[in-house]
Amino acid sequence: MVNLLWTKGSEFIPVDYRVYQKDTDGKTKSDLFREMLKKAKKIGCSPLYVLMDAWYSGVETLKMITGEGEWQFICNVRGNRQVSMLRGFDISISDLELAKRRVRQVWLKGYGPVLVGKLVSKDGDITYLVSSDLSASCKELKKHWKKRWKIEEFHRGLKQTTGIEKCYSTKAVSQKTHIFAAVTAFVKMEWIRLQKGISWYEQKAMIGRYAVFRYLKANA
Repeated sequence: MVNLLWTKGSEFIPVDYRVYQKDTDGKTKSDLFREMLKKAKKIGCSPLYVLMDAWYSGVETLKMITGEGEWQFICNVRGNRQVSMLRGFDISISDLELAKRRVRQVWLKGYGPVLVGKLVSKDGDITYLVSSDLSASCKELKKHWKKRWKIEEFHRGLKQTTGIEKCYSTKAVSQKTHIFAAVTAFVKMEWIRLQKGISWYEQKAMIGRYAVFRYLKANA
């Protein structure tokens, strides 16, 4: 699945999803991502930033976000991504002189001007961030980039509470129906979490406890 998630603070709202099946429809994950972004624009979504990882950072997608979408993006890119200063000689982004907590404006090959920042974790792992927002600071990019982790929390919650991976049918239509039901169930759980403060995992546990209680009562 390719998922599009809307977040605001602690809220998790799945906006759209696509089932990746290139052998059937010939669409790449980036194709599906752009489809969802176009639909999000059509229904009136207006995010502060579109956050995505390097897999979806192709030039066509970036141009669509800032052009057709009229949005800003922040994404990580691989160290061998080509950039240049003032449309000059192309070099790998990993060869740029990037000071800690600083951003630098460069020309991203095939796209245009972007800001580049470098994040170094405590264990030495390096993440290169690229953004279309030329007015942002490194601190702001890092702050907003952290929110991308919400998609990982969503994936984990969706798998652990809805059984989305546990459809054993061999028919595509049955699997797609199961996926739709799982996502719908998650939206309901998220609504309950926001309204009543009950976590996704507690809601799942409550169903099991209620079923056991009813069974024991019926067979007492």
